[in-house]
Formats: sequence, structure tokens, C-alpha cells
Amino acid sequence: MVGRKDPRGGPLGAGPPEPAENIGFVDDMKAYLIGRPGSGRETIFRALTALGPSPTHTELRQGEALVADPRLDYLSSVFKPRKHTPARLELFLPKPQSEPQKALKVALDKAREADVLLMVLADFPDPSGGAPDPAKDAEVLTSELKAADFVTVSTRLERIDEDNKRGRKADPLERELLVKSLAVLEENKPLRDFPELAKAPKLRGFGFLSAKPLLALVNLADNAEGLPDRPMEVPCLALKGSLEEEFSSLSPEEAAELMEAYGLEELGVDRVAKKLYDMMDLVSFFTVGEDECRAWTVAKGDNALTAAGQIHSDIQKGFIRAEVVAFDDFKACGGFNEAKKRGLFRLESKTYLIADGDIVHFRFNV
Repeated sequence: MVGRKDPRGGPLGAGPPEPAENIGFVDDMKAYLIGRPGSGRETIFRALTALGPSPTHTELRQGEALVADPRLDYLSSVFKPRKHTPARLELFLPKPQSEPQKALKVALDKAREADVLLMVLADFPDPSGGAPDPAKDAEVLTSELKAADFVTVSTRLERIDEDNKRGRKADPLERELLVKSLAVLEENKPLRDFPELAKAPKLRGFGFLSAKPLLALVNLADNAEGLPDRPMEVPCLALKGSLEEEFSSLSPEEAAELMEAYGLEELGVDRVAKKLYDMMDLVSFFTVGEDECRAWTVAKGDNALTAAGQIHSDIQKGFIRAEVVAFDDFKACGGFNEAKKRGLFRLESKTYLIADGDIVHFRFNV
């Protein structure tokens, strides 16, 4: 789960173990916020990042939230490292534009670099008193994403065909995948529904918007309860944006007290992270030691060799074995020595599939 940074340097409600004085960061998921004017997109951004308004907001504003994990906190309390390094979620917010068409172009161009899109939908009356319709807004926004992809695919196919006529042969596999993508988009379907296209290495450089994981954040009024009872075609999560922004400005103790008053058990930012990890099939593994206790994020089904490369290409290149202990086994045994005595300390090959909560030490030689 994600937590904002409190004054002591750690996630809200948890805080880093006392010995870990320095918090490090690791590049992780890049999430881009999209939404119609008046949806409260900036409020949601400030709530998730604990950043206030920016008078110098340029074309794109960036913030971050730590992926808080009690397991990592426990490991740091045991090893007392110099650095306690959670994973993080990077959030990007485009600057509002006075020209709607320019705003859309800037937003879509920047969003191509994201790993996941967060679509903010208003579920409160607009300033004129008009009734909200988040389901309709979602339909419009997702249509814009598909339309942008349609233009990109069509343009690329035209260029490929022109090159072929001039004797400059294009990659036939790329053309085949683009033709299939065009057929999907013509049926008004998002590319994410077709993993063979959404995850095709040949198409990765296009940054197709409808291929990216999409989570709708329904921005509720403070007095609202639950999700709107309207059908949604995309995964969604309800947040009370202005209230969550208030939480982000408080100390952990004050926030916990206010959350209890509202009957909330978890910060919205934590719920967003959990949902994203679930949607994107992500798992965490840990590396530990006196220098640093660190959480790493990989896809479910990634093997030890891929996880080694997440840390450093040299470790992947010179991979020998992975020493692995499950977090629950480590905690139950009280450490590595007892885990070894009980046969819970394992040597795994490069094909071993990383499990959520694995504590891993890589043996390598370069």
C-alpha cells in the first residue's frame, strides 16, 4: 500500500523504523492522471502526493507516494539498515490549458510515457448545479484514448505502405500487429483487452493509450457513501478527494483521529496502490542488509533472472543462484539461521518464479 511521507520521512501511519535515518527511492510505476475539467484531478493529485498547490506549475507536474509495506518496516527493524527504501508510485499531472484541444493534445502526448492511467471522474454537482455522470465521462474519455490510438495506427500503416511501394520494406510483423490493432479499434474496443497486442514488444514504442492499464478514481463529495450505482466498464475506486487532501496535510496522529471520525480504516492513497498492484499483477520482493533494506516490484510470474536485472544488469549477467526465504518463514523463525535449520532457506535457479514477500540474495560473478 502507498503512504504519503510524514515529517519523519516515512509513510503516514507507519513511519520508518527508527534506525533507518535515510529514505531512498527506486523508479517504479509511472501513473498519469487524466480527467475532464472540473473533475477534481488536481485535488486527487495533491491528496495522493501530499503536495500543495503550485503557483509555478509548468506543462507537467510530478509527485510521488511511497509504497508502504509493513513487511519492509519489520525487516528494517531487524537489520537496522542505513537506508530504508520502499518502492514508489510516480504521479504526473498535466497543467490545465485554456484551449481544450491543446489541453487534450498535451495530455495524450505525455500520457504515452506512463505505465498506468488514473482517470479522475467527478461524482458531485458542477458549479452550475448540474448532476454528475461519471459513467458518461468515463465513456467519453476512454473514447478519446481509443481515437488517439486509431490515428497513430492509421498514420503508421499509411507510411509503411508508402515505403513498401518505394521499395523500402518495413517489418512484416509490425505491420501485421498494426493491422490487428486497427481492427480492434474500429470495433471500438481498447487494446488492453488483447494482451497479445497490448504487450507486443514490436508495438511498445508507440505507447498506445488504450493498451495501458486504466483505473477510474471516482471523486466523491465528503458526505457521499460508496461508489455511484452506475455501470462502469473499467475498474474503479471511490475517493473523497477534498477529504483525502486534508488527511495528507496532517500529522499521522491527527490524520488517524480524523479518519476514525469518518469511519475510514485506510487512506485513499493506500487503496489506490493496492488496486494497482492487483490490477497489474505486481508482487514485491526484498533485499536486506546493514546497508539497506529495500522493496522491489516485479510482475507476477517474473523469474529470478528478471528480478536480478531489476537490481542491476551485472547481477543478471553474472547470475549464479538466488538465496530465497519467504518473509513469513523468516519472521516465524526469527532470522536466517533458524530458517536454515528448518530447511526454509533455499537455493534457487534463474528460472525460479519470484513470490510476493520473498527475501532474496543474489549470488553472481562478473
